[in-house]
Amino acid sequence: MFNKKPRRNFRQRKDDSSDEEGEQKNGGNVEENAKAAVVVNKPSKVPQNRGISCSSKRETTPPKADSTEEDEEALELTAERKERDGGKKKANAALSFSEEAGEPEFRLKKSSEKAVLFQLKRREASPVKTTPKSVTIPKAKEIEAARRQRRAARAQKEFISLDKDGRSSSGSSPQHLRREDEEDRDDDDDDDDQLDDYEKRIEFAPRQKSIRERIAEKLGGSNGSLSGTDGEDQEFWEETQIGKGVKRRTGQQSPSGSESSSHSSSSSSSSSRKDRRRQKRKTGISVPDLPSVTVSMVKRRITVKLDSLKEVHRARQAELRRMEMDVDSARSSAETLEESSSELQLKFYRAMTLYVHNLVECLREKIVEINAVELELHTLLSDQMEGLLAQRRQNVRQEADRLQQLSYSKLEQSSDSTNGTETHSDPETAPKDFDIPEDTQPSAEEEEQLQKKTADILSRSQAVFSDVQDDFCDVKKILLRFKEWRQSYSDSYHSAYISLCLPKLLNPIIRHQLLAWNPLKDVNGDFENLPWFTAVENFCHGHDHEELEQTDRQTLSNIIERTLLPKLTAFVELVWDPMSLSQSVCLTGVCHRLKEDYSIFEGEQSKPVKTFLEAVIHRLRSCVDEDVFIPLYPKKFLEDKSSPQCRFRDQQFWTAIKLLGNMGKWDVLLPESVLKELMLEKLLNRYLMITLSSQTQSCSTVHACKKIADSLPLSWCREENVCLPQLQNFRNHLVQEVHTICKKTPPEETNTRSVVVEVLQVLSRIRCYDSIMAIAEKYHYEDVVYSHQLLNQETI
Repeated sequence: MFNKKPRRNFRQRKDDSSDEEGEQKNGGNVEENAKAAVVVNKPSKVPQNRGISCSSKRETTPPKADSTEEDEEALELTAERKERDGGKKKANAALSFSEEAGEPEFRLKKSSEKAVLFQLKRREASPVKTTPKSVTIPKAKEIEAARRQRRAARAQKEFISLDKDGRSSSGSSPQHLRREDEEDRDDDDDDDDQLDDYEKRIEFAPRQKSIRERIAEKLGGSNGSLSGTDGEDQEFWEETQIGKGVKRRTGQQSPSGSESSSHSSSSSSSSSRKDRRRQKRKTGISVPDLPSVTVSMVKRRITVKLDSLKEVHRARQAELRRMEMDVDSARSSAETLEESSSELQLKFYRAMTLYVHNLVECLREKIVEINAVELELHTLLSDQMEGLLAQRRQNVRQEADRLQQLSYSKLEQSSDSTNGTETHSDPETAPKDFDIPEDTQPSAEEEEQLQKKTADILSRSQAVFSDVQDDFCDVKKILLRFKEWRQSYSDSYHSAYISLCLPKLLNPIIRHQLLAWNPLKDVNGDFENLPWFTAVENFCHGHDHEELEQTDRQTLSNIIERTLLPKLTAFVELVWDPMSLSQSVCLTGVCHRLKEDYSIFEGEQSKPVKTFLEAVIHRLRSCVDEDVFIPLYPKKFLEDKSSPQCRFRDQQFWTAIKLLGNMGKWDVLLPESVLKELMLEKLLNRYLMITLSSQTQSCSTVHACKKIADSLPLSWCREENVCLPQLQNFRNHLVQEVHTICKKTPPEETNTRSVVVEVLQVLSRIRCYDSIMAIAEKYHYEDVVYSHQLLNQETI
């Protein structure tokens, strides 16, 4: 590689270089061993690497596009050694372009930031050029005239523009002209560097001519203008200029290239390759192959860009729609706030707070009186029930003691005389006198006194709210206040959980209205005819009620759980007699109604429901343990159906069957396991089966078995296809009874046949199908079995 000479730090055009070369040929060279330096405005200390120096090493300094016209003219000056007539001037002489003493001198301005140093290095004598010749520096006027000439030539469009947009530079800005001047200067510097390098080495062969020399030889006697050349010279000059531009921007692609190539076609790419090969042959400069751009590539890029813009457009549209919705929501909220004044809302809340406070204070005061009246009424009914139970138990105890003494009395004659009128009665007709016994009822005088006391208590209860306005004691008017709250400000209504507060708030008033309600005598659901029930039902399920938006649909059920069930629990514990059929029918009827219509006993049981069921179970268990009594007597007393021992035993036996039927009415309400324990394990197998085994009359036995089967819940028989384990003893007794009847009388007799059919029906009810088939095959009752449909479809 060759060491290149650094660029000159002043601007000089091609024409100036041509003039200088001519002058150098005519003049002499600079003395070989002379060394001089020209320092312009040199400061006291020159910073390192600051200033411009002329040395043998080449340093590339990028042109400053922002410099002014005066800086460019100042940098175009050249500091060379001036020698006239063999004389030598001082090194620190000022550089001047004036020859006459009267003319003003041109001096370089002092820079406040850095020093500008022009230094010439001593050049060794060239072996080729030995004759020194003086260098003539052009005057400032000549330089300015040459510059104006070049600018005028460029204005006539006598060259090919190499700017980015591919347009002509006839109307270019001064910055563009300065950039072209710099490019011309760089070309001149390159040529000078090559010439200097060639001078330093020995030439053993003719050196290769530069591009400028070849162009000059080609053009011949041209004056530097291309306006007079023919078409071939013009084309060669254009290709030369293009080659220079490509060489200067190797590896770079101008923005205008992609735009111009996007409009080219496949045919233009082939012609461009031919032009490059032709240019390479003429100029010897290799033009790199640029990537070809086809229409499909451009179309694909445009499509991708269009899709991206569409996606962005869709996102902006979605965002715009969201913003529009937000604006509409904000506008509606503003309108709502404007319509509903905060002052009115505050006034309503203050009025509602005051009303609820007064209502709570009123009910807190009246609840004491309500509790006292309710307790007095319950005590009255409980005393009556306890009196009846005590009287019944005393009568049973006294009769059992009397008959026990009578059975073991040695005075059989007095016993025969006492019962002599009844010994001749028909034993077959005796069981007809015994069936389900009547309920224990108070006497007429006791009932009259009870009604009088009850009326007195109820009359006194009416005075509880006599001093209270209707707005604080009428359930309908109270609920109207909360209904207004629910309609006007539903959000705050639900946030305050009013639906959960209403049952407790209305509890005292509803209990006051339920004082006269007796669930043990309610046959048709009288509690639904009370004013509170109608008001609560309209509030929860009125015409303006929307099920999906309101949470008050459970308010009625909650009120029943918190108000009715505690009252039912009190009646079960204090007033209810499980031996009473009428009371059991009314009480179980109310409970089934609450279960079916209001779902009280379904799902997870609440505390009032659990308390009520526990009270019922405890009352039934105590009744079985304390009130069921079936005495045992010698067989000789039981064979005589007219004997007092047999009649007392039958009375107690049918009372136990009556209790069994009353307990069966609690099916679905009480747990099945508890109910089977009380009915089957305790009452049936412990008391009733012993009495059935001691029966001597078949007709009475079959009748009793049929009553027992009817007392069993139907759900037990529907869910099971086989007989329950607790009913095995009962089934065996029925089968044995059929065998006994058929042995005494022929099976073909009408009376025998009717009794056997009744027994088979009882077996069919308790799902003893295998026993039915065995009896039918043994005594030829197949026709009876199929005619009465005593078997289910699976067994058939």
